[in-house]
Amino acid sequence: MSGSAIPYHLRPHKAVDRRLFVDLLTRLERWRPLHNYAYVSMGAYPLEDHKIVHRILGIKRLLAFDYDEEVVNRQKFNRPIARCRCIQAASKDVVDNFDHILKDNKIDDAAGVIVWLDYTDPNEIQHQIREFQDLIDKLRVGDVVRVTVNAHFSEYADPIPQGQAQPKKTERQQKTFQKLQSKIGEYLPSDASSADMTPAGLALLLSKSFGNAVHKAFQPTSANTFKPLSVTRYADGLQMLTMTGAVIKRAEEQALTSALDLKNWPFASKDWSSIHHLVVPALTLRERLFLEREVGGRPDRIVKKLGFSSTADVSIKDFLKSYKDYYRFYPTLLSADV
Repeated sequence: MSGSAIPYHLRPHKAVDRRLFVDLLTRLERWRPLHNYAYVSMGAYPLEDHKIVHRILGIKRLLAFDYDEEVVNRQKFNRPIARCRCIQAASKDVVDNFDHILKDNKIDDAAGVIVWLDYTDPNEIQHQIREFQDLIDKLRVGDVVRVTVNAHFSEYADPIPQGQAQPKKTERQQKTFQKLQSKIGEYLPSDASSADMTPAGLALLLSKSFGNAVHKAFQPTSANTFKPLSVTRYADGLQMLTMTGAVIKRAEEQALTSALDLKNWPFASKDWSSIHHLVVPALTLRERLFLEREVGGRPDRIVKKLGFSSTADVSIKDFLKSYKDYYRFYPTLLSADV
C-alpha cells in the first residue's frame, strides 16, 4: 500500500510532521504576523492542515486544490470554514496561474502566502522540482513554501521480476542512480553518486536538488533568496521528504534565525543537507503515557522497564533519540463507538 493510500488516521508520521510544520509557523509569527496570510495547499480530502492553521494561527484565507473532482467534492464537505475555497486544479496549473488563482478566489489581498505542495509520484520528480522553482520565483519576501516528495528507494528503482534472483546491492544502486540521473537532470548535485542510493542518501540527494532549484531561481547577487528552515524524512509505508522554507532578504537571514530562535528548535535545518529523521512507532495509549513520563531517562533503562525493545520494525532505543524532541506533537488516536 502506498503512503498516499493509507487513511490519514493511520499515518502517525505524517501527523507528527504536520504538527511540527505548524509549530514552525508559530515561530514564524515572531518574524511577522500570519493571521492575514493566505494558506494554499492540496490538503487531501480531510483538509487536516487547513483546519489546524485556521484553529491555531487564525488564518481565514484558505484555498484547497486537487486534480481529482471527487476529492474536491469531499474537500468542500470537510471545509473548516465557509470561506475556505476548494478548486479542481493540478499543481502545475496553480503554480503557472498563481496570481490569477489568488484573485479569482478573493484571497489576493493577503499579506503573504503559505503554500504546501504535497507530491507522491516519484516519476514526476523533475517536474516537481521545476514547479517549486517557478513558484518561489513568483513569491514575495515573507512567503512560505513547504514541499513533500516521495523519497522511497524502491519507488525509484526498477522492480525485480518475480522469480528473478536478487541483484547485488551495488549493481542495483548503480542502475537506480542512472535512472535517477535521467529523472532529475539539471538539478542533480554534482557530487552525487550511486553510493547515495540508500534511504538517507536518497533523501539528502533530493533535498540538495531542491536547493539547486533555489540557486537557479535566485542568483547569488540577488537581494532575496529562499532559506530552508526545516527538512525532515519519515515513512508511513513509503519514505517521504518534506522541506519548508521562506523567501527572505539575504541581509535579514541572521535576524530571521535569531527571531525564530532556530538554534534551540530541534527540527531546524541550517541548509539543505540538515535532514531530521522522524521515527514514530504505533504506540498504545498506556505505552505513550509511560514514555512521556520517562522520556528524560536513559534509553536502556526505559527499554528494560518496558520489557520489549521494538515495535514492528522500529527500535525503541532509536525512537527515543528523537522522541524527546517531538513527543508533544505525537497524535493520540483512540477508537470510539458513535
